Amino acid sequence: MRGSIRKRGATYQIRVDLGKDPLTGKRKEKSMSGFKGKKEAEKALAILIADIEKGEYFEADKMTLKDYLYYWLETYAKVNVATSTFIRYKEFCNHIIKHIGNLILDKIKPANIQKFYSTLLSSGKLSSGTILKIHRMFHQALKHAVNWEIINTNPTEYVTAPKANKTQMTVWEPELANKFMNGVRNTNAFIPVMLALTTGMRAGEISALKWSNINFDNEFISITHNMQRVENGYELKQPKTDKSRRTIAMMDMTVKELKEHRKKQLALKLYMGPDYKDEDFVCAWDNGSPFRPHYISDIFRDNVKKLKFPKIRFHDLRHTHATIMLSKGVHAKVVSERLGHSNISITLDTYSHVLPNMQKEAVSKINDVFEKRA
Repeated sequence: MRGSIRKRGATYQIRVDLGKDPLTGKRKEKSMSGFKGKKEAEKALAILIADIEKGEYFEADKMTLKDYLYYWLETYAKVNVATSTFIRYKEFCNHIIKHIGNLILDKIKPANIQKFYSTLLSSGKLSSGTILKIHRMFHQALKHAVNWEIINTNPTEYVTAPKANKTQMTVWEPELANKFMNGVRNTNAFIPVMLALTTGMRAGEISALKWSNINFDNEFISITHNMQRVENGYELKQPKTDKSRRTIAMMDMTVKELKEHRKKQLALKLYMGPDYKDEDFVCAWDNGSPFRPHYISDIFRDNVKKLKFPKIRFHDLRHTHATIMLSKGVHAKVVSERLGHSNISITLDTYSHVLPNMQKEAVSKINDVFEKRA
């Protein structure tokens, strides 16, 4: 079976010769366009030829949405997005397939999709933000179907996308945060909680933290990696942005607690001998294997419930750190750098609830600058 690739403007097109139509005697071919790179086109061409030869290729009038989404995941998503994103896309596709996967691809109407979104929203099992992400992926997948000349129009263009409700941020007051740290001091939750509260690090960054990232002489932590989920587990990944690769100055408490933790870990390593898998991780099990991000979140949630503290997420400890710093007058630029935000506007928008009080304090400091009326 013959196939070809040609460049059309800024994108690539693939074509496969399907042979002669037994009824008309005319040659048939299948073409798809809109591939951004030659490698992407080559991958799609190989899959298309293999599907045709195995009898697994479907024309649009027979192809179900389920069949197409599986094809799109293998042809496009698997080779063009990060592994963690691909895993999330597969989860999103499963939601779509469960509800409308059996519909014929080129027969899907906007009303079918609108009803699907309404069903997800009314079930209460997914947040509106997650449903919006499903919509964005769905739109992208069907946009490729149009580019590849499988369907003529993209029905997601004509539906009302779900609106994401802004997540309500919940933070602890400093006294409560200190009380919780004392409550979990002798548990696996202590070091992750202490790091989140005193540095603003994310769970994935804490999981990936190694002793080689900690400079005790100059008292700073270098964030160089993030522990991310992949298909068969977790692996260390470099941060997506330059701002996420950052240096965080440590508080005195952070230095003290990490030094104590280091001593205990070295003693355990000596006791375990060859059974200790030394990969230099700060937050690790007794055999040296690192804590995974989901474990850190789980033990935090379990201890919040056990100690009967106000319910917040582990990620909210990062918000607590930022809120405390801003309320103490630390400049938003410094807070932004500690958190690894791509720009200061994200910090100002996220923590706008703290700013009104800061403005009042600022105004009180300049009251005597202007002359009062007699």
